[in-house]
Amino acid sequence: MSDSQFGLVLIGVSTGGPRTLEEVLPFLPATLPWPVLVAQHMPPSFTASLASRLDGLCPLEVREGVSMEELRPGRIYIARGGTDMVVAQRGSKLVIVNRPESPAHTWHPSVELMVQSAAGLVPAEKLIAVQLTGMGHDGAQAMTDLRKAGGRTIAESDETAVIFGMPAELIKRGGAECVLPSGKIAQQIRQWIGRA
Repeated sequence: MSDSQFGLVLIGVSTGGPRTLEEVLPFLPATLPWPVLVAQHMPPSFTASLASRLDGLCPLEVREGVSMEELRPGRIYIARGGTDMVVAQRGSKLVIVNRPESPAHTWHPSVELMVQSAAGLVPAEKLIAVQLTGMGHDGAQAMTDLRKAGGRTIAESDETAVIFGMPAELIKRGGAECVLPSGKIAQQIRQWIGRA
């Protein structure tokens, strides 16, 4: 377990994600004390430009995650396309590791692997997982397990999700602590971190 006092916000998103991220991430304040990790299903050539665009919209610094980069509060890390971004420990620090795409997982960057890796290093009560728009079920089981362990979870509601597949799967498995439209998710994250 890391000695770090902060927790992590973990966001999984697929189809319709770039627009939905613009409805969530710009509303997280520059003073947010936890790093934010985003696994957006995208091919390799698109995630750097996504990070750059979001960086221009957000109070927090947004960057594409680089292997062995230390996780720091005040930053949002976008998983690099063509890899699976996981959380690892180096000494007392939490770092990003970009692994080759896992053949055991259908979607990449993998939400499931990102959440599992964080849950193995950070106490559940210091983790918030958010399932946004997308097809399939990537991340649903890991987020459900996290909620059972005491973590906080949010599923985007049907009213704003471009594709309700990923959030619906989290809800179906009993893994969503709350279901919110995209415009209310940042506020909930801020409230939970303020009480963590």
